[in-house]
Amino acid sequence: TSYSLPSTITVGGMQFKIILKEMDDFGEMDFDKKIIFIRKGLTEEEQLDTLIHEVHHVALGISGLSNIMDDENTEEALVRIVDYLVMPIVKQEYKKFIKTT
Repeated sequence: TSYSLPSTITVGGMQFKIILKEMDDFGEMDFDKKIIFIRKGLTEEEQLDTLIHEVHHVALGISGLSNIMDDENTEEALVRIVDYLVMPIVKQEYKKFIKTT
């Protein structure tokens, strides 16, 4: 089976449209328009990783934490903590979990 991005995703009760787009960045999120853009041509795993990354930005926006951060770099650093330190463990353990169930 192969992974394909959903057309929408609901975070905290808010539905965001997911659109593949020609762009330089891996992804971007427009909170006001409720759209997550993912770069065309990424591998399945890169698509999923990018979706998770952008969903973290959505969660920070919904929670209001985006509004109290001094700059975009602070928010990006918080999101990357999860990208690089938490998600690899989640992926590894989830693969083990799926094999045992």
